[in-house]
Amino acid sequence: MLIKYYQPVIDYLDAQFEAYLQEELKIKRSLVDYNDSRIHVCLYFIAPTGHSLKSLDLVTMKNIDRRVNIIPLIAKADALSKSDLQRFKSNIMSELDNNGIQIYQFQEDDEDAAQANPSGNGLLPFAVVGSMEEVKVGKRMVRGRHYPWGVLQVENENHCDFVKLRDLLLCTHMEDLKDQTHSHHYECYRISRLQQLGFNDTGPDSQPVSFQEMYEAKRQEFHNQCQREEEELKQTFMQRVKEKELTFKDAEKELQDKFEHLKRIQQEETLKLEEERRKLEEQIIDFYKMKAASETSQAQVYTNVKKDKDRKK
Repeated sequence: MLIKYYQPVIDYLDAQFEAYLQEELKIKRSLVDYNDSRIHVCLYFIAPTGHSLKSLDLVTMKNIDRRVNIIPLIAKADALSKSDLQRFKSNIMSELDNNGIQIYQFQEDDEDAAQANPSGNGLLPFAVVGSMEEVKVGKRMVRGRHYPWGVLQVENENHCDFVKLRDLLLCTHMEDLKDQTHSHHYECYRISRLQQLGFNDTGPDSQPVSFQEMYEAKRQEFHNQCQREEEELKQTFMQRVKEKELTFKDAEKELQDKFEHLKRIQQEETLKLEEERRKLEEQIIDFYKMKAASETSQAQVYTNVKKDKDRKK
């Protein structure tokens, strides 16, 4: 299963159509001064594998061909020989046709365009080469790539299709690309969006089925959405409350354990102090007893000495 790497592209293309549609739906429209940001062409670069398109390329182009004019390009075309390049071009066009992928078709019914680019569609996909360097060819500097066999010039029509692509985009088909965007891709998006908004007919004289029904439907949809969001907020709030309660309970238990530990330490210290106080009191009592016995003994000796002196006299 392919991951939708192309979804940001689709979202961006739709966002430009939506902005233009919202401007059209305004009561006071100003499309003349409106900055039209719709995308008129997608230059889709293809890796020069020389074999076939990748599955991601096919899926991406299939999902965006209804939203934008696609012009496929073979990037770094100098990586392939001329024969391999022509075969690769043929394989790409066959795969695009087999998968029903719509790419931009150059309109050649215009005489000026036909004379300037008589085979625009025959060049698809365009083989292009890019370079940021300037190399010297003869007496002039050109943008290109320098190889051991020579110089590949970006703006030489015999080397790649860059010049033809530039002329087709900027000189002969710019207005047609814009017309295709507005009349085809944007109209498809507009029809789809107006149908979502409750319009049956999307022609120039289209009228809504019922503004009251539309209003009630939108109001109910908004009410349901608000209820869903409110319920989600409640669930989120309850979940956070439960998490906080568990956190507080854990913190309370930790504090209670610390309190019990400190209490046990205090009790042990109190018992030790009581035991030391008791021993100290016993020592004091023994000291006073010894002191009293000593005083009694000294008094007895003093009495005996005095009696002996009196006898001698």
